[in-house]
Amino acid sequence: MVDGMPDGVRVAILLTALVAGATGTVTAAPAADVSPMTETLRKEGIHWPGEDGKRLEVSLGVYLIDFARINLREESFDMAGYLDVSWTDPGLALKEGERHGKPRRYRPGQVWTPALEFVNAVEQVLAEREGDIYVDDQGHATQRVRFSHKFQSQFDLRKFPFDRQTLTVVVAPFDPFARDLDLRVDEERVGKLSDASVTDWEVGQVGARIERRPGEIRGDERLLFEVKITRRSTFYVWRVLLPMTLLVMTTWLVFWFDVTILQPQVSTGLAILLSLVTFTYAVDFSLPKVAYLTFIDRYTLSAFSFVLAVIFAVSTLHVIFKKKGPDAALRIQHRARWAFPLAFLSVIGTVAILSLW
Repeated sequence: MVDGMPDGVRVAILLTALVAGATGTVTAAPAADVSPMTETLRKEGIHWPGEDGKRLEVSLGVYLIDFARINLREESFDMAGYLDVSWTDPGLALKEGERHGKPRRYRPGQVWTPALEFVNAVEQVLAEREGDIYVDDQGHATQRVRFSHKFQSQFDLRKFPFDRQTLTVVVAPFDPFARDLDLRVDEERVGKLSDASVTDWEVGQVGARIERRPGEIRGDERLLFEVKITRRSTFYVWRVLLPMTLLVMTTWLVFWFDVTILQPQVSTGLAILLSLVTFTYAVDFSLPKVAYLTFIDRYTLSAFSFVLAVIFAVSTLHVIFKKKGPDAALRIQHRARWAFPLAFLSVIGTVAILSLW
């Protein structure tokens, strides 16, 4: 009993409590079928449009602004873009008499918005600018977020340096209630700036699609934003492949030397072999580090093999000259002048077919 409270007031309070307990009008704890997410949003004063088991359709679009760089060794790329999200919230729709045809503007946190994440981001993506939410008279809400971050994407470099890649940004619902969401692609908001570019690459078409992994239940979906890129191979053709080819062709000159003199033939082959080793180390910085062989790796191995083959051929010619005389050595030398170029072209053609097709 509270001191100073009149006896009549205390009796009225006790009677009211007893009646409420008997009739069940006292506020109870949240029912078991009310999701924790809904209850949390209610406490925050935010309406959850997916109450009562309603499925909510969320349209997504990604717009490419530009690339910072593409890192082959890390299999990652830095990209800036816009993420556009739109949905319909019936609770924000205006009645017929209240509609005025102008969008209403809400700050983030004032109304419900889908919780999304970039799945393949190397680190947590911090939005550079999170836009306001604009809602029309029918309750259709839209929001644009500008982002810039590093993303992980698997590259297939077997055709390097004549390869094409697909850079992928994966967007998926973050919260555990994502099964209430049906993701859709907003085709009008998928695209790229005409000035979007990246060093050593040609930026091609962009597209988006919704993926649901096999065996997963409905609602476990994610958006895949894909950018097609093609490598500019000019640098590797003129600065790597052509010099390497010229070094191999230079070794064939030894078959025009006097077959009786071994020293200049062997020294020429060894000098070219050392030059080829030095050259490959010099261009190593521009080559990807992968666990499988690329086209340029196979080309390099073929070039080394032919240079070594020339050195062994010269040694064999000298042995034949010592045992069978100059006529037998000259016959083999004349055949080698054409056999080595033809064999080299055949091997490189086979490597190109197996690697590029």
